[in-house]
Amino acid sequence: MKKTLILFATVLTTFAAFAQAELTSAYNANKEGNYEEALNYINQAASNPKAIAKEKYWRFRGDIYMNIAMDSVLSMKYANSFNESVAAYTKALELSKDYVLEIGSVVDNARRAEEGKAIAAYKASNACGAATHYDNLISTSKMFGVTDSIYVYYSGICHEACGNVDQALANFTICANLNYQAADCYSRIGNMLLKAGRKEEAIKILGEARAKYPKNSSILTAEVNIYIEDKDYQKAHDVLIALAEADPKNESVLFVLGVTYEKNNDPTEAEKVYNRALEINPTYFDAHYNLAVMNYNQGVEKFKVCDAIPPRETARYDACRAETKVVFAKAAEHFKVCYDQDPTQASLKKALQECYRKSGQPEKATELK
Repeated sequence: MKKTLILFATVLTTFAAFAQAELTSAYNANKEGNYEEALNYINQAASNPKAIAKEKYWRFRGDIYMNIAMDSVLSMKYANSFNESVAAYTKALELSKDYVLEIGSVVDNARRAEEGKAIAAYKASNACGAATHYDNLISTSKMFGVTDSIYVYYSGICHEACGNVDQALANFTICANLNYQAADCYSRIGNMLLKAGRKEEAIKILGEARAKYPKNSSILTAEVNIYIEDKDYQKAHDVLIALAEADPKNESVLFVLGVTYEKNNDPTEAEKVYNRALEINPTYFDAHYNLAVMNYNQGVEKFKVCDAIPPRETARYDACRAETKVVFAKAAEHFKVCYDQDPTQASLKKALQECYRKSGQPEKATELK
């Protein structure tokens, strides 16, 4: 019996020595840049329970896979190498924190490379590729117990562009819960759910977001747009009325309320509300633009009324045209504010010139040429 135990101990010792040799060979091959050879050795060592119980095994495995992931050729052959490296490093850190600085140094170098790849892919309109690199950045942060909000957000944007709706929703939800770009995230979540035909979910999420960020126009507009798309202008109107009463100094709420008045064919109230928004923010582009378009359209309709007056009723016709000029002059005032903010828009310039001419101010139209 004693002899058997001695033989068994000898086998274990030999097996352990074999595993140690494989780890040493893996380390040396990796150090010399022979990454595939190193991978072969580390995989051989994986069959030994004592080897995989050591932090060293997992750290070496992480190093090897990270080098493969950073190699432009080998990374194509071993497509999952980055994730394998992260998984190995994570296991190593679970077993021991003795080499956290060494692992952190390797990971930092990899993160800089991944960030560069993510930016390059996004600029090249490769949103799916950029998403992969941002996900790699996220996973390396998680190794150290950190949620890197900025990369979760960027990843969400890329996944959304790539058509990975569920992943994008998950990313934006994380950011919203962490209060990172929360209003924008909620707006994106609502819009994506709506596009996916999940309207009730969108309404619920946006309602919760509106309660948290009552002054955010993107959230508000996203919610109201659901009702407007359904042609339920009254529901949109009711939501906005309540918000305007609760927050009368919120120009964004007033602006969208004005839109619902327009949709409900009540231009008089729409104009009142737009002007209330401008009292709060005199340079509010959207309010000025909508007022300009409203007045322009009213002027066009007024022209039709004038043209229908019989030629013999000269005085009545002249009075009608005078009223029309006043309406186009109001449109010109609002278009001018918009044009001053964005003089590069040719359409604004053209609309302003037309309003000047139709309001009897041809000299101003000429000055814009």
